[in-house]
Amino acid sequence: MLLLGVWLLDTGCRREPLSFAPASQLGFSIDTVFLDTVFHTIGSSTRILKVYNRSEENVRVSRVRLGRGSASFFRFNADGLEGPIAEGLEILANDSAYVLIEVTPEVVNDIELLYVDSLVFELGNGGLQWVNLVTLAKDAYFHLSDRWLDLGNGLGISYFEVPCNEVWAADKPHVVYGYALVDSGCALTIEAKAEVHFHAGSGLWIYHGGRLAVDPNNMGSHEEPTVFQGDRLEPFYEDIPGQWGGVLGGIFLMGGSENNLIQNAIIKNSSIAIRLDSLDDPNPNVVLRNVRIFNSSRVGIYGGFGSLLAENVVLSNSGLHHFYGLGGRYEFVHCTFANYWSQSGRNTPSLALLNFFEDGFGTVRTRDLKACTFSNCIVDGSLVSELQVGRADGADLEYVFRHTALKAKNDPDNFGYDLNDPMRFQSMLINADVEFLDVFNNHCDLDSASPVIDLGNPAYAAPVPIDIRGRFRQGLPDLGAYEVR
Repeated sequence: MLLLGVWLLDTGCRREPLSFAPASQLGFSIDTVFLDTVFHTIGSSTRILKVYNRSEENVRVSRVRLGRGSASFFRFNADGLEGPIAEGLEILANDSAYVLIEVTPEVVNDIELLYVDSLVFELGNGGLQWVNLVTLAKDAYFHLSDRWLDLGNGLGISYFEVPCNEVWAADKPHVVYGYALVDSGCALTIEAKAEVHFHAGSGLWIYHGGRLAVDPNNMGSHEEPTVFQGDRLEPFYEDIPGQWGGVLGGIFLMGGSENNLIQNAIIKNSSIAIRLDSLDDPNPNVVLRNVRIFNSSRVGIYGGFGSLLAENVVLSNSGLHHFYGLGGRYEFVHCTFANYWSQSGRNTPSLALLNFFEDGFGTVRTRDLKACTFSNCIVDGSLVSELQVGRADGADLEYVFRHTALKAKNDPDNFGYDLNDPMRFQSMLINADVEFLDVFNNHCDLDSASPVIDLGNPAYAAPVPIDIRGRFRQGLPDLGAYEVR
């Protein structure tokens, strides 16, 4: 409610005489208030309009009203007087009043609609002054939770079942409340170039035996990707991490879900972008191809005994890890890991490879890391080492870096690896300045002077002959997802 947090003027002790404001008496901090693009039924952030009385007399504005009256989608509160019509606004001499303005569009028929109104100030002597109100409203498909899974201790999961073999079209945005559950034997297909927006705490849940296919016909591109992000469209929220993803993370691929595919996509501003669980399977239960994962408040890809193939994948700016591999099988080819997280302090490396975990009851449990391969990749960031290896006896821990630029410190006791081990580290470029174009803003293209140009092995590039932008890799390929040519 607008009544919360308004600025109130103390009028209880006022003794100065009041006069009705003559025409053109008032001044305004702005003549047009632009509110953020919003989905229908989701309110915007609040905008503040200051109304100035620059005269030597205290004034009373007879009425403040919305031009569209009670039918307007805008709302306002003028120093505690709530619209759509507020009477008796009083402003002291050489003082100002605050008007708080919001908008909640109802159902609109067009994909995009410029919705306008005005805030009218009725002055003395029949004078009028006004300020324009403008917002761009977007219609959307709304997917709303209708079930609750009680996990105990006050925790639970709000969710709904996606109709079996449903297709989410790209003709207008999709807004998800709760977890969208794809059940066993069912598939969810998301078309190329679709926009999928998640409310706080929401995500996708691909159940055992379910399947997710994002742009399965490979119709998207770097310039026109499928986008997964939060449902706040204000510019302030453009790069704010942690806006969506609940108990299960953002996109949760549950153990036993198979043949999942995500390609030509951006996944941004989540808590955990992709959480991947699996039974031990030599075949990947998800393929990521031409995917960018930005601004994860915790982890970009969380692998819990998962099975993954990642080609031309970029991970940038995660609060904890870009990739957390706790057992499983993973293959990264021409991927870029760049972690210059600046939202808070970070002391956890971009890559964490482990074969054990502590269950919280004092017991160490192991999970075999059967394979984890990085070929023609870049691993860079702001820490002295962006790799941590954790090993427990009694379980496999197999990994190899080959033709990869790696930010690392050769300190086996503290970081768990030895850069001089030729079985683990082959044809490496250690601690080079990669020279991204603008890594702090998630632009991980390479500068033309980057030392990683032409350092790739053509044999490893053969399955990925085209980079994330659609450029052919010819001759000696560049490291990472982007080819400079």
